[in-house]
Amino acid sequence: MEPKIVPVTTGEVLEFSDWAAVIKIAADATDGTLTVIVTRHDPGEGASPHIHSRESETFVVMDGRVTFQVGDARYEVEPGGMVFGPPGMAHGFEVGPDGGRLLHLFVPSGMEGYFREMHAAEAAGIRVDFVKIRQQYGMETMNPPLGQQ
Repeated sequence: MEPKIVPVTTGEVLEFSDWAAVIKIAADATDGTLTVIVTRHDPGEGASPHIHSRESETFVVMDGRVTFQVGDARYEVEPGGMVFGPPGMAHGFEVGPDGGRLLHLFVPSGMEGYFREMHAAEAAGIRVDFVKIRQQYGMETMNPPLGQQ
């Protein structure tokens, strides 16, 4: 494995209708040990609670205020704050009224495939079935969404 330097303006950009993801480091650069993705979300957007069976997910709030749910607890996190979601524990988030940006660290790697698959479906005009795609990547969707609890 070689060192990987990723300038701020580089990465694989995936634009969605109300959010965006930039894959900064993928499995091929880390021998499968780590995936790093930066996401940008419009106000009120986020990820509904879900469980990863394989990966841990660490979030670093870069911009905005974000409400996280990890297990049964909720946390309001400001820029610079971090949240760790271990494998097997439900977690999700919703960004505040100003929108937000998050850095996601997945260990081990592989979640970049999930983001790419969602992007390909939306780009092709296919309704994205989050539950189905999540299942393909070892994730279980929890209900209801964070903002409806």
